[in-house]
Amino acid sequence: MNAKLTSAIEVYRRLVSHPEPVVAWFSYNGIQNQIAVNSIWNQSDLDRLEKVKFTKSYVVTENSPAKFEVIHRKISTTDNDVMYNEEAPSGKFNAIIRKFTPKKGGEEKQFIEIWNHCKKIKQFDVLGKEKHGKICTKDGQFGSLHWSKDETKLLYVAERKPPKMVSFFDTKAGEKTDGEPPVRGHEHDFKQDWGEQLISKHNLALNVLDLESGDINTLDTIPSDLSVGQAIWTPKDELVFVGWKQEPYRLGLTYCPIRKSAIYLLDLKTSTIKQLSEENRASWLPRLSPDGSKLIYLDNAIGGPHYQCSRLMMCDMKTGKLTVLVDIVKDPKGDDCPGVYSMSLPQRCWTSDGKRVFINSVWRRQLGVLVVNTETGKITPILSESHTCLRVTDVIDNRLLVLHSSINQLPYFSICRLPESGQESTAVFQPLDDPEPSLDINFEVLKFLPTNRPHPKVGTLEYEGILVTPKNGKDKHPLIVFPHGGPHSVFTTDFKLFPAVFTLSGFAVIYINYRGSIGYGDNSLRSLPGNVGDMDVKDCQEVAESVVKLDQIDESKVAVFGGSHGGFLTTHLIGQYPEFYKVACCRNPVTNIASMMPESDIPDWCHTESGFEFTYDSLTTGEKLTEMWKKSPLQYVDKVQAPLLIMLGLDDARVPPKQGEEYYKQMKARNKKCRLIGYKDNCHPIDKVEASADACINVLDWFWQHLD
Repeated sequence: MNAKLTSAIEVYRRLVSHPEPVVAWFSYNGIQNQIAVNSIWNQSDLDRLEKVKFTKSYVVTENSPAKFEVIHRKISTTDNDVMYNEEAPSGKFNAIIRKFTPKKGGEEKQFIEIWNHCKKIKQFDVLGKEKHGKICTKDGQFGSLHWSKDETKLLYVAERKPPKMVSFFDTKAGEKTDGEPPVRGHEHDFKQDWGEQLISKHNLALNVLDLESGDINTLDTIPSDLSVGQAIWTPKDELVFVGWKQEPYRLGLTYCPIRKSAIYLLDLKTSTIKQLSEENRASWLPRLSPDGSKLIYLDNAIGGPHYQCSRLMMCDMKTGKLTVLVDIVKDPKGDDCPGVYSMSLPQRCWTSDGKRVFINSVWRRQLGVLVVNTETGKITPILSESHTCLRVTDVIDNRLLVLHSSINQLPYFSICRLPESGQESTAVFQPLDDPEPSLDINFEVLKFLPTNRPHPKVGTLEYEGILVTPKNGKDKHPLIVFPHGGPHSVFTTDFKLFPAVFTLSGFAVIYINYRGSIGYGDNSLRSLPGNVGDMDVKDCQEVAESVVKLDQIDESKVAVFGGSHGGFLTTHLIGQYPEFYKVACCRNPVTNIASMMPESDIPDWCHTESGFEFTYDSLTTGEKLTEMWKKSPLQYVDKVQAPLLIMLGLDDARVPPKQGEEYYKQMKARNKKCRLIGYKDNCHPIDKVEASADACINVLDWFWQHLD
């Protein structure tokens, strides 16, 4: 192994040895002037090839307003079999959902445990009660666990109990006499799921566990054509939840908050259901004010680009009146708010007086916090002048917990006291741990205005690149051109493992937020569908050609790297500009839109990005296939000169592995240099510990082989 690879491996080991923060929240303490904070972290173990989960707790004093001091820290490992650990409102109990597989084999069991501060006081074998299927994991979409206000019941999501299926020829399964008879001849029926990273989610229902009696009530009053999730109790012992329409068939939901869904209110006493959100919208992430009088949620149009500018909505729980707190922003000017772009909200995001909410949102190339006054609609952003990304994780008693990171700063949590309304941008943050020293990396934001390539409908729109370079480097650096996936996504200035390893190994990296990226207004986002393979490719090339002219860049050593739509752009760039790029690597690339459509969990993406409207009964006509082919990078394979490394997650349901295989075979058929790596048990992100480590070093090895 050469010295460069040895050094890169050590850099990777050093960076992954720093834990990855998951969430932090305020916890019950009961001691005056002391604040308890709990946090969850993941740390990659390269020897055991797994992520080790642990909790870190803090005791913090606030001796004077906004002056915090951490007086105690404690770390404890967490069993990876723990699915949920939710603290009761009083702080006196914790509910833990734990999965367990017997050592001697057998089916997985799931238990709900109730703990006080001293010991486990109750345990329920929930699957043993045969009221429902497996409890839904904390998947970012459906999974939830919530205490009732009186702490006597738990609300959670699980698969509906399916009827027993037997063969026509099964003579041992007699007809049931104490319930429904088994269903014969349907044991091999197709079961729809919710796609990428949700393939085990089929037909989800709400369940209430009575902690006193141990009874489980599966709420069958909810229509069976809904998959439910994100469920919470109201102070009146009612339930608020999101229901996603399952008919006529399901499309992938991960990264796609534009599926038909609504916010519902269920009165348990009368079993009546009321829709709170507007009809024919995609509504999600409901959050109640502390007194239960107001509800906020995010709202999108159904269909179109998968990640869009959202509306922040508020519902008066007494009158049902809906208010648009933050509307769609089409073309933000200067430093104006570009709108709401968020995939998650803190579970607690309201101030104690119910007058302000805190939303994590993309603001051009930054992740910041939007403070929205629910009485006036005024938006106050909390943004870092140093381009650090901020993400609020909990709000209680007018205190905030916030996660910080930047391209050259490893993540850490901080605490702050909220300033007066309208002054939130002056908030002063106190780290809970000493931040790691900044990495030896510089970065700067570059702006581009393609005046010679205006969009026919929305005109000339600015886009950006983020140039990341080694600090104190005297020599010229090879360049990695790095377009993001999506395409309706964005590169923010938070910490990212692969680019950090690349830069600390001697490369310069240019992130590209081409037109169509989120965080720059709705016009920019919607300018790309129908223009993929052209406008986005030219935006990337304009950035690359500008950056190679800089003194610190070696213009003879240019690589390109990207995943998903970034892989689509990678293969486009090496085909359309074959002399410019010397080597390339792509992960789970879209290479042929036409052949991807029938295999992917998001066939609507293929229609939308090709410029066609998608409906559930859309047929693939010759016209559509021709247009999809014209936008696909595979058409340029004859022109490719750069050696190409393709990496595939073999369980990818979003961009099927056949996309990369098809390109690989065409490269080999033309005697072009190409290597294909497939990672078992990895889906679209390729993020398992072993696969991530192997992929990062293989990228560098491939680049050095063909640049040095």
